[in-house]
Amino acid sequence: MKDARATEIATALEQLVQQDAEQAWWTASRDQMLDFSEDATPEATAYTVKFLSHQRPNSTLLPKAALWLMNHRNEGYWWSSTKQTAMVIYGLTDYLKATGELNPNMVATVLVNDVPVLTKKLDRATALGVPELTLDESRLQPGVNHIRVLTTGQGRLYYSTRVEYYSSDDKFQKTGNTSLNILREYFKLVPTKDGEKIVYDLAPLSGPAASGDSLAVRLTVTGSEWKYMMLEDPIPSGAEFIERDTSYELRTRPPWWQYFFTRRELHDDRMAIFQTYFPQGQQQYFYLLKVVNPGVFQVSPARVQPMYNSGVMATTESRRLEVK
Repeated sequence: MKDARATEIATALEQLVQQDAEQAWWTASRDQMLDFSEDATPEATAYTVKFLSHQRPNSTLLPKAALWLMNHRNEGYWWSSTKQTAMVIYGLTDYLKATGELNPNMVATVLVNDVPVLTKKLDRATALGVPELTLDESRLQPGVNHIRVLTTGQGRLYYSTRVEYYSSDDKFQKTGNTSLNILREYFKLVPTKDGEKIVYDLAPLSGPAASGDSLAVRLTVTGSEWKYMMLEDPIPSGAEFIERDTSYELRTRPPWWQYFFTRRELHDDRMAIFQTYFPQGQQQYFYLLKVVNPGVFQVSPARVQPMYNSGVMATTESRRLEVK
């Protein structure tokens, strides 16, 4: 806006920076838009990078701040939430315009225990492509393994690491407290005739199901007031979603057979339910499944969390589903 105070703001920001030999960042402990306390340092740093890219494009803090942002992708490929990821990219875009970092000409090599396992040329045509690398266990040794990334040529390479693992440890089940809790229940839809039409009764699923059965899954969430709530419920491997659940008429419709959510997504392996505002108290959600394959299936816990409060989450217990 060509406001004369921009120079004063740039100077003040440079004085507020925290830095070490390689990185620079600006701390923030509250998300003003969502109005709760949370580490918003990535967003504060991204906004500062965007501002200084215009006001002080030659500032020595800019490459250090970009490195801090890339090193703090808490989820490996992205940042802590969709909002935080969007804001960081929003800030880095202007930095990339000012520095020309999208025009590299380099070769990157990944070494595991000093043995090259991946070599890739990065230039303007290939820089945005993420190379796939799957390591056979024969390349790893018991105990400590060393990974190095080397580059030759012009440009700057950023990388991060992410570890995923699966555990059946009970400590990952039935987590929650009075501020947020979740319960999952399965019901069987039992068909019956009402004159010339078919209607359904709900019966709690206490034993095995049969191929062709229709199931209703009820998720009960209890807690304090939250914004941008997300529920994710993994489905059994032997079942598929019934998308048109409105076609099932119940003889006696329970009060929880309602559509309280803001949005619902049917993924290959899980149901995702979103609610923009969750009032204090209790809400119940449901969806339908069709049992397809026989077998014994382990169903992972359902979980609920405010999408932008990374430290809050509740889970149900896991359960087994036997299909005969």
